[in-house]
Amino acid sequence: MGVSGTLAAIGEYEKDVLSGYGLNKYIFVPSVYGESNFHFDKAGDGIYFESSQSNFYHKISAEIKAATKAKRAVIVFFRDRTKLNEFVGTPTYRQLGRHKSLLTEDMRPHEKDFIINKAATAGQITLSTAVFGRGTDFFCKDDSVEKNGGVHIIQTFLSEEVSEEVQIQGRTARQGKRGSYQMILLESDLELDFGVKAVEKEQLPKGQWYDWLCDIRVQHQKEQCIVIEENLEDATEKDTLTHDYFDSLLAGKKAKSEEKFKYLYQLMKKPPVPSSVHIDLALVIDVTGSMAPYAQSTVSTIQNLLSGPGSLISKLSTNFPEIEFQLRLGCLCFRDIDDQDSKFTELVLSDGSHFTSHVSTALNFVKNACAAPSGGFDLAEDIIGAIHRSANWQSGEDWTSDIKFMMLFSDASAHGLLQSPLVNGDNYPTRHPEGLTTNDAVSSLVARDADLFFCSFNPSATKRTEDELSKHFKKHPDNVDEHGIVSIGMVPKEAIVSSSGAPSSNGHGRHIIFVLDESGSMGCSWSGVVAAYNQYIAKRKQSQSESDLVSVVQFDFNSRVTVRHASLSSAPNNLPYHGGGTCFHPAALDACELARGTPSTHVPAIVFMSDGAASDAAAAAHEFALLNSNIYRSSRNPLELHVIGEWTSIFISSFELLLIVSHARIYSIQVLEEVVVKRNFSRLHLPHRPVKFTRVQTRLISQVSLSILHQLKMSRFFWSLKFPRELRKLFQHGLSSVTI
Repeated sequence: MGVSGTLAAIGEYEKDVLSGYGLNKYIFVPSVYGESNFHFDKAGDGIYFESSQSNFYHKISAEIKAATKAKRAVIVFFRDRTKLNEFVGTPTYRQLGRHKSLLTEDMRPHEKDFIINKAATAGQITLSTAVFGRGTDFFCKDDSVEKNGGVHIIQTFLSEEVSEEVQIQGRTARQGKRGSYQMILLESDLELDFGVKAVEKEQLPKGQWYDWLCDIRVQHQKEQCIVIEENLEDATEKDTLTHDYFDSLLAGKKAKSEEKFKYLYQLMKKPPVPSSVHIDLALVIDVTGSMAPYAQSTVSTIQNLLSGPGSLISKLSTNFPEIEFQLRLGCLCFRDIDDQDSKFTELVLSDGSHFTSHVSTALNFVKNACAAPSGGFDLAEDIIGAIHRSANWQSGEDWTSDIKFMMLFSDASAHGLLQSPLVNGDNYPTRHPEGLTTNDAVSSLVARDADLFFCSFNPSATKRTEDELSKHFKKHPDNVDEHGIVSIGMVPKEAIVSSSGAPSSNGHGRHIIFVLDESGSMGCSWSGVVAAYNQYIAKRKQSQSESDLVSVVQFDFNSRVTVRHASLSSAPNNLPYHGGGTCFHPAALDACELARGTPSTHVPAIVFMSDGAASDAAAAAHEFALLNSNIYRSSRNPLELHVIGEWTSIFISSFELLLIVSHARIYSIQVLEEVVVKRNFSRLHLPHRPVKFTRVQTRLISQVSLSILHQLKMSRFFWSLKFPRELRKLFQHGLSSVTI
């Protein structure tokens, strides 16, 4: 007989166990308070998923504030004290105001009673561990809370058992009162706890998300039941042997007793828990010219991953205090094959080894190596050579730790694996000069028992390389421990930039169309315009963009095309000056015609320069708007248009207004505010601009840390049969509580 709603939540395994004891009938007693006023919007605002810890905490805070603003009471349940403390340590917690309380197991009885009694009052916030989700009576006596919807419950984790979730839900809408329930889940927690990718839910309508959560919980419970049965079988065997030993001892059978005792002792003897775990992490970083926009982000990402309170080792040490984790770092920065003597830069210690236990030494090396990215004579890079070289470090102490990883940072394809053929895209499309292959790189990693993290700043360009590496990992005959590649997109698609600071062309070359004002007012500034044009082309060459095409439209009253679809190497250095009045529309027509004639292997990008206004600016803007619509319809990507001029001019205003009105998804008009275009184009330059997106970097660090923890969890070292069951269990369940 069940007097709790949890009876309906027991699974098939529990029913089978109860059946073994003759319990096959279940009686459910309905509530004396009638139909429940409990509300859980499973298809709407009742379930939220957050991809980063920062967004996770902000969402919890936002929902708390919304409920308290409505004069309701809020109780938030965290899995355990560690999770609760992590939230309490954030700025979002401190912004919740004064009416908040913590409810934890280690409090004195009268303190718990005080917090529980006031938890259901208007505006009160109670942050509790999950243990108080069972049986605690948060009864609401506040009429204003009841009037405004009752007590609101937020659960910040997915319960492994349905019964726990039902119990937590039961802390509201008690005894006929109103109440609501909501889940706010961190995607990385789902991956660690249940082994599923949260992206799977994106294939389902929101109304099926809760069913999906229930399905993965059922699958997890099945796996847990298998473990329980194995443990039960193990315990039964030991129990039988113990009885046999005592029976022999009581019967006076000395020889048999000794034999039984020896066997029983060997069975129960457990190796000691290791006091330390060593990890080798090799950082392999692309420092060619195309990585210039990402150099700063690469350094800061590595720094945050390796040092500070949010670092990987800090997280592991917090969750497993009885084990000392020791991290050693190797560093290799690489350029391309044709860079010859400067192709590889390695951190080498005085004894010739490559791994250091001093984080500061590794970070200083990375900062210096990433300070001035350069080189690379085509789009593809020597990724295979870099992996192979690092994995084959063979000095005495290289690659000797228990756990081994390699982390590669790049924005380019490996030689021979370019996504699509481009002019000057790959100088070695068929064979590496040293005869190295993708399989050679994978074989060297497998031989080291090392996994690879591919951190890509241009996922569309690196996808084929990642796929090839993954394929060779999967089919490698010696890869019995199932080592592999974890692909990590460093930036969202909309944040991927080229070396010029513009959006990436997703692995394609760019057709740069310069539209240059050569009217009379530009006479004194024309040399500056040509200098800026040449400097821009030089920077594109430096960033390995030799496959780009260049066209030039020059205009005054009329328009003329002076360069048409020229390669960077053949683009002229000098542009003849004409002089005259100023009309934009003819130049816009020519530029749009050139853009529409862009080869399928390239993406058009227009750079429009002028120092003033024109009466036909609106007509010119209209032409670019039409071009943008055509490009967007065919590629789902907006036109890349850079307008360089005075911010206050009618010229800029006309372009901006018409383009925004014509298509809401247009890229943008980039007005370089630091460039004053008043007879002084000589000051114009388009430098490398470092990529800055803190939220993206935060998500990246979480993803990298999560991936490493996942590999630790599945590592042969931790799951070896010689490892004690207790420590394996610690890692299995302990890792699930690690917060990234």
